[in-house]
Amino acid sequence: MSNVSHDKVILMADYGRSGQGWLSYMLCYILNAKYIEPYDFLKGMLYTTDERVLGLTSGNLPNRPKPQYSMIIKTHNWPAKDINLTDKIIFLTRDPRDIAVSAYYRYKELIDLEPPTTLKEKLFYTFSSVRLLSYAWTAHKWKKFTRLWTERPDIKYRWVKYENISSHPVETLKEILNYLGVKAPDKLIQEAIDNFTFDKLSGREKGREETKSMPFRKGIVGDFRNQFSWLELKIFRAICGKDMEKLGYRTR
Repeated sequence: MSNVSHDKVILMADYGRSGQGWLSYMLCYILNAKYIEPYDFLKGMLYTTDERVLGLTSGNLPNRPKPQYSMIIKTHNWPAKDINLTDKIIFLTRDPRDIAVSAYYRYKELIDLEPPTTLKEKLFYTFSSVRLLSYAWTAHKWKKFTRLWTERPDIKYRWVKYENISSHPVETLKEILNYLGVKAPDKLIQEAIDNFTFDKLSGREKGREETKSMPFRKGIVGDFRNQFSWLELKIFRAICGKDMEKLGYRTR
């Protein structure tokens, strides 16, 4: 791998619940870069706590050349007016219906982990615990987030779909590395994939139901079909169907 410069960073942007951690882990391993995720500074809450994963994404792997990219920084934020951090941005998307299902179960889990204390929190958790309202809320927020990123012609990024990572991980990773200007041996790419399989990250088989797991639920594509009612699908499509179709997600 080339190591001409060693102070570059990669910004990994997505709405959330889109496999951002998974992709970041694999790229950090390949690039020997440090994984930086957003966390609550006041509470000091880190979402990645597995020591094995933290070790593999530390940016300090033994017997590796000095990394070309020092960090991969994860964000769920809207794009800033001016982006000065880096010119290497990966914009990750996932079918928002799968995101909505994952978010709904996450909100339910958060109620147990962080019981609401303020009226605002109580109203939000009450709202998000009703499945139809939670789905509609995600549809609205996803639409706004996606438009803010995709309708900015001044922002250059590499668009990656979660579904492609899931179905063709080797090819998708190679395309990302090509965008980054990095050459990596096939063996290293496969090692990254093998180190961060769903069963190793979650401790259970892919597709196995688990509604009380903030980082990982099922790890499959299209689970919304097992969750959405006809009415929920229709409402979701009415809210953000056109935006979904622009990104290649079928709505019918």
